[in-house]
Amino acid sequence: MSPHVAPHRWADLWAGKVEDTERAEMECHAASCRACTRVRQRVARASDSFAAIRTQSSPEVSWDTVRARVHWSVSTERRAGRRQRRPPYGWLAAALAGGAALALVTGTGASGLLRGEPDPGSTGSPDSTIAVTPPMAARLPGLVGGSTGGPAALVGLVSRASGDIMIDGARPDDLFARKLVRGNRIATGDGRVDIQFGDKSAFALGPASTLELRRFDADTIELVVDGTLDVTVAPRAAGQRFLVDAGDHLVEVRGTQFRVVHEPRHDDVHDASRDTGTTSVACRHGLVTVSDRAGVVEVSDAHRVRVAGGHPVTGEHVVMLSSEELATLAQATPLTIPLWDPAALARSSAPLEIATAGRRDVRVDGIELGLAPLEVRVMPGRHTVEAADLAGRFRRAGWVDVAADPRGARLEVPAEPGTVQVGGITERDRQFRAHIDHPRLTRCMRSIAKAGLTGTYVQIELTVDAQGAVGYLNVVDTDLPSATAGCVREVLADVRFGAGPAATWRERVDL
Repeated sequence: MSPHVAPHRWADLWAGKVEDTERAEMECHAASCRACTRVRQRVARASDSFAAIRTQSSPEVSWDTVRARVHWSVSTERRAGRRQRRPPYGWLAAALAGGAALALVTGTGASGLLRGEPDPGSTGSPDSTIAVTPPMAARLPGLVGGSTGGPAALVGLVSRASGDIMIDGARPDDLFARKLVRGNRIATGDGRVDIQFGDKSAFALGPASTLELRRFDADTIELVVDGTLDVTVAPRAAGQRFLVDAGDHLVEVRGTQFRVVHEPRHDDVHDASRDTGTTSVACRHGLVTVSDRAGVVEVSDAHRVRVAGGHPVTGEHVVMLSSEELATLAQATPLTIPLWDPAALARSSAPLEIATAGRRDVRVDGIELGLAPLEVRVMPGRHTVEAADLAGRFRRAGWVDVAADPRGARLEVPAEPGTVQVGGITERDRQFRAHIDHPRLTRCMRSIAKAGLTGTYVQIELTVDAQGAVGYLNVVDTDLPSATAGCVREVLADVRFGAGPAATWRERVDL
């Protein structure tokens, strides 16, 4: 046995866990042992550092996201006859585990949708630290099951919904309380539904679409969809995979944002013996792969590949995306709630229904939610609702108090009077996003990107007259440093408009 004092005993002494008799013996030994004296000094310095760290604010943690827009249509006969893909791969446990732990520590990413009164039954502490290891994955929020019973199952909760929605062939009365798991089938009519399944991980099913959760666990997520699907996925660990089955093509997430479009040829749509449609995969930034029996093609940032029906993917060219296509991809983001915990959300949140006369853009607590009428998951408390007028300007529609009740709350937005030109704001918004100089924005953000900071934004307010002249452009909110925000503003101020409707509006630009 070593005659020296074990280093951990010096830490115990510092924490007050050593009896007085042993303490005296340790101090006496250190007085005559230079090695133990050095160890005691190092432990003391480290303990002082821990005390200082506890008083500091949590660091900013950058998170990449995968934002996917998937659209295709595959005949029932072809789906029934195609080969089964059951490869032994793993996917999501470590990324979701790290995301949940760091979100609890930092509290970052909280949106205005969580500004309500705090849940009095909550016991979570934002100052607590969770050490995440693979065996803990089954015990983290969003995962069900343990390592002994196979991969932990994921759970999804609806965060936003509008129009007709069916789950497993029925219209649920408890849509926001329903937990979605492997094997569930979701279908939409003229509506849309956003479903969150992890920290900053969600998908949104578009109108006239169906989705099957073929695999939905910590090892593998595999989605089979007919129609339109937007996906946001938190960073993945090595060896983990997220797959979208697009008929004869398999799309795999390898980067941060992409879109898949599969368009069948109507003359041969029921011919299951061959691929009769066209598949297009566009990547905003990062990397995705598209594979078939012929091979694999990689699609990098700001590029796309279009595969004609019956042609191998390896025979097609990868081309650049237009600025308008990039802008469209930037807007394809499902709604997520920070501090993901499905059990806590199901217990302490509620749906807020926003009813409008006609289709109108709405915001809740400053967060744009798209066209209402719709329902959105919010936390208990008072929430401010804004609705766009006929000119596209957001105006206060009222506030509503929401309790932690499954029945939720409802706010009716009255019809907008007046005869202001309809669609002006929509047209100007489209022109603005289509003509942003993205390479210049990239140069503005270079120093921020090198520091590992992502997910930043600027919110601007601008006015454009009928001749297309910009009256003013002001940055009203941003999380960027002043120098970087000034550079971004100069780029946005250089956007040019043609003749058209006059408009004044606010625009959020994610960077």
